[in-house]
Amino acid sequence: MPQLITGKDSLPPILGSYILIIKDGEEIHISGVPSFVPGADRYRDSVSENNDEFEDDEGNEFSIRICSSSQGVEWDLNLSAKDGDDKALAAHIRTEYQSNDC
Repeated sequence: MPQLITGKDSLPPILGSYILIIKDGEEIHISGVPSFVPGADRYRDSVSENNDEFEDDEGNEFSIRICSSSQGVEWDLNLSAKDGDDKALAAHIRTEYQSNDC
């Protein structure tokens, strides 16, 4: 059964940012975080979303959904192990938010 890794950061991405996907200490993918919609009157109008799918060198499949808003960034990483042991794969994966903001 696919595993879900979630994360969030309260720092809104003014200049764009990215999420690193790390497996056993090695970066395997970078996904861009979209800048939120500045000047939006309501929270829901400030939301921008990015979706990304990729495979690692071993054929494991990943999909990430990243939402940014005036309240910060949230992401959901779904993973599916080629050998079917999704839980074991998830134990080797972590995500890290990197902001480009000064």
